[in-house]
Formats: sequence, structure tokens, C-alpha cells
Amino acid sequence: MLRLRQDIPLFPNGKKKALTLSYDDGVTQDERLLGLMNQYQIKGTFNINAGLMGDKDWLKQPRIDVSHDKFSKEKVKELYCGQEIAVHTMTHPDLPRVPEGMIAYEIAECRKELEELEEKPVTGMAYPFGTYNEKVKQAAKTCGITYSRTTKQTFAFDVPEDFLEWHPTIHHTEERLFSLWEEFLEPVTDEMYRQPQLFYMWGHSYEFDAFGQWEMIEEFLKKAGGHEAVWYATNEEIYRYVMAVRGLCYSASGDYIYNPGALDVWMMIDKKVYQIPSGESITIKKWEK
Repeated sequence: MLRLRQDIPLFPNGKKKALTLSYDDGVTQDERLLGLMNQYQIKGTFNINAGLMGDKDWLKQPRIDVSHDKFSKEKVKELYCGQEIAVHTMTHPDLPRVPEGMIAYEIAECRKELEELEEKPVTGMAYPFGTYNEKVKQAAKTCGITYSRTTKQTFAFDVPEDFLEWHPTIHHTEERLFSLWEEFLEPVTDEMYRQPQLFYMWGHSYEFDAFGQWEMIEEFLKKAGGHEAVWYATNEEIYRYVMAVRGLCYSASGDYIYNPGALDVWMMIDKKVYQIPSGESITIKKWEK
């Protein structure tokens, strides 16, 4: 009888779903958002313009007339503890429209400044304005960036194939936010399950002031928090875990799987969940009819 084996990645502890957030610019409204995220035990990534830290600014755009003040270096180091900070360039240029040398400087110098605050490598990023091209992607990669978020909403729950084009699920201002979250939470049977599902929400926290949405975002975070079936993670944690899964080493027969990475990995193989510890091999039991 033909065996149609399925090796399906799972998130840590065998979970099938994950939630992550991503917020840009390092503005002072982040403090209130962080309080809510910490209250409901939700994790995310905050993308900082290192060259603008401490700036006082006011943003005027269609429907937006709001403070755009940035945190000082000292406040950034203190405030985002427990969450991830990532590169958003030094001064927020439209990267495809500037010279290659400026692209590299904007990314590398921002990374260096944030690493001095964090005292650890910072390899994540969000493209200013969400704009990028192959030149920008290559420059980011050369500067040591491992993932970068765009602003292209998918309204889907896919894990990206190319992490330098990491498209989010939804912006928090979308009317579909709550209904899409309910769709995400729907149970998935083993017969339906093919890939882990990721809900990725992004935005700017100043928009909660501009559009009067603080009650809305607290309601969403309250609904989103506390689900045993969901892994709550930063962008970096998701990236590193997925890359650990992709780095598994299979024997020719597929009966043995070695995990050379630093993270334990979970897989579903023929509807059975396996934990593959870091630095160890496991044996896949022979399939029985």
C-alpha cells in the first residue's frame, strides 16, 4: 500500500497557531500599548528609527493630526524590556529611492545603535513606508538583517517563504480585524491541517490617538490573549524557530531526523506529534496500516 507520509511543522510545544505584533517608529504612544500587551501577555516587535530617538514631532496627514514624539535612548532601553526592538533605519527614508550607499548606512548604523542599547545582536527590521525592491533586500541581507516586514496585508495566516518579504496578516484599522481573528481561532482537524498558522498584526500606536481606537485595541488584545492553543511570540522568535525547523537534517529513508539547531522543534508526522530536541536525533516509527 502506498504511504503518503506528511511531515508538518508545529510551533513550540506542538501548537498549531501563533500570534505576533509589529509596531513602527518608536513613538511615545508605544508606552500605553506596551502596558496593554504586557497586561494580556501578548508579545511583539517595535521597529525603531535610531537616528530620531528623542525627537519631538507632530504628524499631519489626511485624517491624522497627532503627536509623533519619539522616545529617548534611555527610555527605549528601559521601556521595551520583554519585547523585541528592531531596525526601522536611522531616519525613515524611502529606501528604493535613495543611493545604495545610503541604504546600507541607514540600515547598518541603525542596527549598530540598537545593539549598543540591547547589548545583543539585532537582526530584524521593518521597511520604512513598507517599500522595498531587490536592491534594498540585498542591502539588508548584507547588513546582517534576517527578516523584514512589509506593509502588504495578506488577510491570511501563512508563514513566509522569504522572510525578507514578510507580509503581515492585517493592519489594526481594518474592519475585518475581529472577524478574521475569530476565523483564525477556529479549530483545525488533523485532516484539514497542512501548515502552522500565524496571525500577524501591525500598525503605529499613534493611530490609536488619531482615530480614537484605544478601547478597540484593548478589546482585541483581551480577546487575543490567554489561548492555550496559541503561541505568543516576537517576530524574531518566530523567525528563529521556523529557521530551526527548516534546518532539520533527514536521513535518506526519512526514518531518522537530526536537529542541529539550538532550539527544540516539534513536528507532526503521520498525525503523531514528535519533539526533536536541540542537538539530538529521533527515530520515526514505521508506518502501520
